[in-house]
Amino acid sequence: MDLQQTVETLDQHWNPTAASLYRVSRRTMEQTAHNTVIRDHLGNEFLDFACSYGVFIVGHTQPEIQAAVTAQLEQVSIGAVGVEDQQTQRLSQRLAEMLPGDLNRSYYCNSGAEASELSMRAVITAHPSSDRIVVARNSYHGKTLGALNILGQRGHRLPFGKLADNVVYVDFGDIAQMREAIAGGAAAVFIEPILGGPYLQVPQLGYLKQVESLCREYGTYLVADEIQTAFGRCGKMFGIDYDQVEPDIVILSKGLTGGHAAIAVAVFSERLDRRLRNDIQVDEAFFATAGGHPYSSSAALAALDFIEQKQLVSRAQKQGEYLLSEMRRVAAKYPDLVLDVPGVGLMTGLKCASPAVETAITMMMGRHNIHLGHSMNEKATHPVLRFYPPLTVSHDEVTRCITALEGVLATLGKRPKLFLKLMNALIKRQFTMPRKWLYKITGVKAA
Repeated sequence: MDLQQTVETLDQHWNPTAASLYRVSRRTMEQTAHNTVIRDHLGNEFLDFACSYGVFIVGHTQPEIQAAVTAQLEQVSIGAVGVEDQQTQRLSQRLAEMLPGDLNRSYYCNSGAEASELSMRAVITAHPSSDRIVVARNSYHGKTLGALNILGQRGHRLPFGKLADNVVYVDFGDIAQMREAIAGGAAAVFIEPILGGPYLQVPQLGYLKQVESLCREYGTYLVADEIQTAFGRCGKMFGIDYDQVEPDIVILSKGLTGGHAAIAVAVFSERLDRRLRNDIQVDEAFFATAGGHPYSSSAALAALDFIEQKQLVSRAQKQGEYLLSEMRRVAAKYPDLVLDVPGVGLMTGLKCASPAVETAITMMMGRHNIHLGHSMNEKATHPVLRFYPPLTVSHDEVTRCITALEGVLATLGKRPKLFLKLMNALIKRQFTMPRKWLYKITGVKAA
């Protein structure tokens, strides 16, 4: 692979910003991956603590899952719309057995944002007296035009102006604000059990149960977005398990196939489904998404088997406790660089003092051949740099990461404060600055 030629193609035909980032960071190109290790085009090996923000939950290219999807490809991969298949029906039954209460109606989509939009359609239709939706500030539910209506990250919404008139934003974890928003009459609450993305925040135990109680009290539907938290990432099979919550809808994606196929599903409660089908009598086109195929369902079933057989949920809890305690031990020495270390299970991160600190740690850890989940959000004042390894990560691999982090923070802590201040000013302007200036400042030869 010719890296320069690849970046040129990226620049000309897809994403000039990504091309600039490759040039400025001098990052190599990923070529192969297995389990927790990624290899670049030069043969260098990197420990993956990014997992594409949690997608590769079972690790890369696991043979058991590859065998299942290969066998399915030899039969049929994608069926015609409206034609049911055995694998997708098996997956629906499996999810119904795994989820609490009467969450047993699965509607398949091709992305998490699409599943969010389907869920919005459902709750507004089922609650005709109000179209108000309550969401948490800094939450993430997708970036399609419909999902942008309930995106809690203001910076992503601003370019499109005001999209919806009746969306209320509340601080995550503030039950008083939640009560006020719901009591005013709300169709639904969309909430991540653990606030993800560059704003990683774990709520107090009992918070979700309180939200559920408020929803039941005021007749508001509860939608749990488990795209980042499900299938063991947070140390439980689902984030809602911490408070034993039974939502009206659970949205799943990311780790469902372990990254082996694109899939998303909105699982409705039987009660909500009856409300839509029997009381309101929506037609079948209401649920149509063209999602749910033999190939992706086979990947999901194999991934779920792998998670259960390898006991990855309990493993995530155990390794996560070790990772989190060690990250907190190391970070406590550098309060000017790291403000907090939020996390649960293997969903952890460093709340950095600035975007410059986040970028510096990311680049320096890269020199130790460890990939981390950079927020890619230069507008966040204190972004969380994510540590999301596969659930198959070993104790020794966690130790290797902590050892590297200790050295990186020690080195960074010796840098003059002016260095980080200037770096922060550059990062905040990197996407608006003329590229020739950016390249000159960072020493990149003109492309």
